[in-house]
Amino acid sequence: LEEHRLGNPMYSDLFLDLLKRDESAPLRKYMSGRECTVMLLNVCFERPLAIIRSEKNSATPTGKTTSSSLAAYGINQWNSPSSQRKLEVVRQEIEMKHHYLSQKIKEETLLTKSNEIASSAADQPDTQVALQAARRAVERAKEDLNETRRAYTHEISKATFQVLPDKDSPTQRPMTTTALELQYQGFKIVEVLISHDSAYLPEHNDVVRGFRWLWRSRGRHYRLLHEEEMPPRYHSESLILAKFLTSYSKANPTDVDVLFDLIRIFLQPSSIDFSFVKQFLNDTVSEVLSSEQKCQVMQRFLTLLSSDGSDETKTLSLQMLVYPMLRSTFRQTTKNYPPPTANTLNKILPDATIKDLILILCKDGSSFHPKLTCELLRLINILLENIRNKLTEHRKDMIKYIWNILKSDDNGTKYFGYLVVSRFVVVFETPPKVTLQVYVSLLRSHHSTEKHMVRAALDTLVPSLPNRLTEDELGNAIKYTLKLMYEQVNSVPQLAHLWDIITRNPNVYIGHKSKFLPHMVNSLTKLGLSPNAPAENKELSVELA
Repeated sequence: LEEHRLGNPMYSDLFLDLLKRDESAPLRKYMSGRECTVMLLNVCFERPLAIIRSEKNSATPTGKTTSSSLAAYGINQWNSPSSQRKLEVVRQEIEMKHHYLSQKIKEETLLTKSNEIASSAADQPDTQVALQAARRAVERAKEDLNETRRAYTHEISKATFQVLPDKDSPTQRPMTTTALELQYQGFKIVEVLISHDSAYLPEHNDVVRGFRWLWRSRGRHYRLLHEEEMPPRYHSESLILAKFLTSYSKANPTDVDVLFDLIRIFLQPSSIDFSFVKQFLNDTVSEVLSSEQKCQVMQRFLTLLSSDGSDETKTLSLQMLVYPMLRSTFRQTTKNYPPPTANTLNKILPDATIKDLILILCKDGSSFHPKLTCELLRLINILLENIRNKLTEHRKDMIKYIWNILKSDDNGTKYFGYLVVSRFVVVFETPPKVTLQVYVSLLRSHHSTEKHMVRAALDTLVPSLPNRLTEDELGNAIKYTLKLMYEQVNSVPQLAHLWDIITRNPNVYIGHKSKFLPHMVNSLTKLGLSPNAPAENKELSVELA
């Protein structure tokens, strides 16, 4: 385990081959010892870990990444295909101008000879003029060629300069190719040791801590973003670390922080397939974690939600951890899984957790990105549907938060809010004025680009109208539906929207069918008999008939 040996691929490949052999069990045992573990970290991972420490200790803020700052992490942008193409274009331009210069020199030579053998005085002035023009052309061609050569030399010097780190960078010792090779070999050695001993990572906290530092590091993130500028041999850095962390998490399910660490890999696109991480997260939170550990996941998510972390990380945490966990908890609709007991629900979602969630939404909800807001609304919808009793004391704060979202300029967020308000009306007693206001707003939302969300909200709200409204109030809702149908008789999209609601919820409107029949006859022609009518309108006409 020496730098000059492991840095040589021929030696390191031979060493790995020996380490993998069945008869090398004593060698692997020795390599798993405390002394060799410390030596492995110092030799293979000393440079990247030192960079991480220097960044933590430095007061220099993280600014815009430049070529020289990326070089500190072993990234040379001039290794990319686009940069190499740029240099190739300049080289071709030099060749073309060199060829052009050669032609002009030949022309000058021919004119010089012609001038020397000119016998007629009358021809002498014309030959002199042509010769001077040829000489000027040669000089211009030389200048162009020299300028292009200087440009090429400048590009090469830039490429050389970018290999060196920025002087202002806190990283004094950059990731060189040798450092990348040592890190790669360190990964391979640990990979072999894990394949022969599944308890290797749980028993070596120093290695796990170092790998988690590398996983969170700025260097790994930048190297993944700039894959094309890295040698292909080192493209698997994030993949190997992801496999290490999933292996560690399987052996230590109590450490839920690793689950949130793994989400980082989905914050940026990559040519590598990390779907196995997503599947691992889904399976772990659904099948492996105990009720107490699921509670830890919720508490860790709430800590993240109230922090200054990126909204994208919070959104991914909901999608990949919280939702699968809740689906596994509330899957009482299948015969194979009994409904969760009250004791189980209290362990996973204690009252304090619900209270903290509502407080965060009321305090910081207005500052969240629309995508995160939609995901939080989805979470509220799931909770309303499954644990309404635990939300009773928070219903006023909840409706206040949701109602503010209905004023959003973002259609996706607004109509997701309408869906959750509709669920709220189904679950809790709501003032009839609010119920009618939501109903009327959804009736008029036929132009919305979020038609599927509007339809889902109406499918949730309309069946509950007879239970939430008195007979007179329901009559007012029917009257407004008829009024809108009369006023918008020439708007085919509005008519289609209204009749779609009625056909999907016939039990609500059946008592007033005599009032709808005249409008139905008039609407059939406009909906289905027009030659340009959409297929869905024709299907709706058939249902009405």
